[in-house]
Amino acid sequence: MEFILEKVTSKDLDAILKLGETVNEEHVVPLLDAEGQQAIRSALKSDIEQVIDTKVYSAVKAVIGNEIIGYIAWRQGNYIGQLYVKTEYHGFGVAKRLVEEMKNRCGERLIRVKASIYALGFYGRVGFKPVSEELSINGIRYVPMELNVDLYPSNKTHRDR
Repeated sequence: MEFILEKVTSKDLDAILKLGETVNEEHVVPLLDAEGQQAIRSALKSDIEQVIDTKVYSAVKAVIGNEIIGYIAWRQGNYIGQLYVKTEYHGFGVAKRLVEEMKNRCGERLIRVKASIYALGFYGRVGFKPVSEELSINGIRYVPMELNVDLYPSNKTHRDR
């Protein structure tokens, strides 16, 4: 599957907000109790709206034609705050390429994420290791994970715009 990687811009806000909400509702929310469902829904929109603030986040989108099929947003240099790929594109390497691109762009040796219960398998497959057991904040379940970039170097053969 061919797609390009580009920097997220302010004109992408509506599309990434819809993408994040849709994927979250389908895959993450069902794994949470009522408290967690409410908490993640209220936190998600405000967090996604910050993606276009370059003082807070760096973000890259995966695009086919004019359609954003996924994006990754990171803050504090090495913390993945958001990684969403449209469900119909799961299993095609989009999320993996987005993580690779983030690794290439951020230049950090250690990448951190609070992986949702739904995403644990993916993060494990791309080299992230849990740093603790499952935790919960306001009913939102996650596992803190880290990727040592020196152990899993990026494939720098991909090109983007």
